[in-house]
Amino acid sequence: MVKKLVFILLAMLLTVPMAEAAGGTFNYDLPSLSIRLRTVPLALSIMGPAMATQEQCLQYLLRRNPLPLLTVSPRQLVAYYYEEATREGIRPDVAFAQALHETGNFRYGGDVVPLQNNYCGLGTTGGGVKGAWFETAQIGVRAQIQHLVAYTATRRPVTEIVDPRYELVRRSANFAQAVSWTDLNGRWAVPGTTYGQKIMTIHQRILGGE
Repeated sequence: MVKKLVFILLAMLLTVPMAEAAGGTFNYDLPSLSIRLRTVPLALSIMGPAMATQEQCLQYLLRRNPLPLLTVSPRQLVAYYYEEATREGIRPDVAFAQALHETGNFRYGGDVVPLQNNYCGLGTTGGGVKGAWFETAQIGVRAQIQHLVAYTATRRPVTEIVDPRYELVRRSANFAQAVSWTDLNGRWAVPGTTYGQKIMTIHQRILGGE
């Protein structure tokens, strides 16, 4: 219980409150404590350190999908997120939560197939368009992280650019305009009015060990 409470308090200190007008209710379920917020899940900054451990991310995935469709082991994939995102200053645990949302816990079922190593729908437009293909899982993760950098920072990524849409974002009005994950609403996902909130919900569940 104490460990969960620490995570929650840390999250509250590092987040930006959402407008109450957005509606919705979120519960932190603890054995002897229930903090009820008349709001959607809080909007956490895209840049920053991890709040969840690699093990928490891994176990969250395996509880929901014991056999994720991946070209590497689930543990290795999580490690790639922590390596690639930390290098760029992006929160690795939330980037992983974004991938969980985009792929349906790596079950897929949409236009993207597992062999693409495309964990965030890069280049997909619907109607059977499969989007980008990446040679390895690590390169696929790197592309996702670089795409996040494009939305949140004016500097270029540390590593050679592998995101095929980085320059497209750089030339757009959305370049470096997202501070929080909910700022991706209508930018990364269109219309995507609750896109960031869905990622935040997954992240909070990872922290809570759900």
